[in-house]
Amino acid sequence: VYKRQAWAEHFARALAPLRPSDAAAGPGPARVAAALPRTARLLDELGLARATPASLTARWAASADAPGPAAPAGGRVLGVLGAGPRGPLTVDLATDGPHVLVEGGPGTGKTELLRTFAASLAAAERPDRLSLVLVDGGGAERGEGLRVCTDLPQVSTYLAAADPVRMREFAQALSSELKRRAELLGRLDFAGWHAQHAAAPRVVSPRRPSDLPVPGASGTGDIDPTMSGTLKLRTQRGGPERTALTALPRLVVLVDDFDALVAPALGSTGRPAAGSVVRALEAVARDGERLGVHLVAASGRPDRTAETAAVERAGLRIALEILPPAAD
Repeated sequence: VYKRQAWAEHFARALAPLRPSDAAAGPGPARVAAALPRTARLLDELGLARATPASLTARWAASADAPGPAAPAGGRVLGVLGAGPRGPLTVDLATDGPHVLVEGGPGTGKTELLRTFAASLAAAERPDRLSLVLVDGGGAERGEGLRVCTDLPQVSTYLAAADPVRMREFAQALSSELKRRAELLGRLDFAGWHAQHAAAPRVVSPRRPSDLPVPGASGTGDIDPTMSGTLKLRTQRGGPERTALTALPRLVVLVDDFDALVAPALGSTGRPAAGSVVRALEAVARDGERLGVHLVAASGRPDRTAETAAVERAGLRIALEILPPAAD
């Protein structure tokens, strides 16, 4: 069944660019074909000459003050997927998501796409309004994986799924964060809670200030086993008291090699604890939309993940493939 569905999707995508020859004579504006660019550079798509603290801070401030539709409740979650014929190809997790699934075999660029997604999310919103959690499901055994993104100030946690102890701590921490948000929201959803608290200048944090880490206090972004099980949301030393927006920011969990967690290889060091991590990620897929938590997962073996909640609840699915070389 899966092979037939995959073939049908491939056939539909092959037909998608085709248009009737008399399309221009029909009602509405004529369609104009445009070739996709052969290469895309993220900084060009973001309109940045360099990614410096000053340029990003100015970008965050300009986005907050820009006229037009208000940012989604809790902060922006705008990711760039690449370059299109009419500009950057973007996706807003608040409206197009809430979750994203990336599928493709080895060498199709899944990890690079996740890195691009993380970097563009970070460029769109301040660290106190957006938190990123990075998970290398395959343990980053074939390279650096998502570890290269840990320098982003929005990254609060990084997990390489190779140590069962840390994997269980991560699963407990993520589950605790979902529970904390559910208790804070009560019967409201994420957008409703922010709408209700929009006029309030301050809210009381459900955690003690001493439980909140300070940027630079731990350069690794790892979970501190001496802390509680709640995922850490960074705050600024000496900054203003937290508002409703910064007390409950949006949280995006990016997972590479999700299939390696669902069906870990025999002999994998993280195999004993993979199930606990998958259950926590599945909870994000089921309950994340109401809680302001988004899942962006990449799978190299779609047949292994087809029955998971992450696939069933994905509002956006991206299929990557390597096209054969064009004939001369």
